Amino acid sequence: MAAVTGSLVFDMKQLFLIVVIMLGFGCKAQTTIMSLYDDTDINGAYYKDIYNDFDKFIGTWKYTNGSTSLTITLQKKVQYHKFFSNGDDYYLDVMVGEYKYIENGVEKINTLPFLFQNFDDPYKYHIAGSLIARPNSVYCLGCGPNDRKLVLGFVDPNRSIPGYEPEMMFQRVDSGGVQKLKLIFRTTSGMIVEEGVEPPYSEYTVPFGEYLLVKQ
Repeated sequence: MAAVTGSLVFDMKQLFLIVVIMLGFGCKAQTTIMSLYDDTDINGAYYKDIYNDFDKFIGTWKYTNGSTSLTITLQKKVQYHKFFSNGDDYYLDVMVGEYKYIENGVEKINTLPFLFQNFDDPYKYHIAGSLIARPNSVYCLGCGPNDRKLVLGFVDPNRSIPGYEPEMMFQRVDSGGVQKLKLIFRTTSGMIVEEGVEPPYSEYTVPFGEYLLVKQ
């Protein structure tokens, strides 16, 4: 009987040791969660939309001016695993979107069907990014304490303009109980023009400018 008891004690010690080791590995495997506002680069960290700022921009929004309209749908993708060629990696939340532009009743471009594609890389969507600008930042000078701006990259699948770095900057500007977005669509750099060659395009299918979109 004593031999059996000793064996049980030994087995319990082994089990306890295994549990401790597994817990240790579990603690080491935990991902460091950082805010999207944090500029610190930590390999393996998760840059998360901690304050749910992205949520204010999710949905379908539409600008209308007579028979001209711009429809944009924005979605939130969480914990995208991004890898770099040097072996570094991290996770982050990303806002993605697609759009449809109708000019004088004629549909010029419609990328909205791409939202049905579950891309492994959110930057394959035609609107994508993770930049949230707070008051007193470069993008949000003069903003109120609760204001936030969402800055996303833009791609036109039908037009490539060398040198341009287009961006869409969104800001909530609700009024009269109606949810609205102000969109500033622009390029942050100039076009590269080859001497003696006339560039085919100087603007994307969706014209640069300012748009007021209403939540649909």
